[in-house]
Amino acid sequence: MENGESLSAYERRLIHELEEIEHRLKELYEDREALRRQLIKARSENINSKDINRKNSANRILIEKSILEYLKTNKKAVQSKKLYNIAKSKNIDLKENSFRTILHRMKERGLISNKSWGYWIIT
Repeated sequence: MENGESLSAYERRLIHELEEIEHRLKELYEDREALRRQLIKARSENINSKDINRKNSANRILIEKSILEYLKTNKKAVQSKKLYNIAKSKNIDLKENSFRTILHRMKERGLISNKSWGYWIIT
């Protein structure tokens, strides 16, 4: 605003478009950083790339690997909540429903089984 004059409709539209672009850029930077973190995780965990066919597959594999490693070190059944906390350490954005799906699929593949309701063991 120069000399106290109000902005024209055209100037307001341009400012709005600039704000939208800034918002999209912020989202792209966040996506880029998330992909960089996944790449670092994949390299540090030495994930076999043939198992990964989607972006979320890397996170799923890291979560499954951490669950299996934890269950191997514990000789007794582990509560779902404890496994969820371990999985969250690998993917902070993991939702409980997604975690339950991962557990269910691991059970279907014969990797883990229920000892009792809410407790898991490695098979």
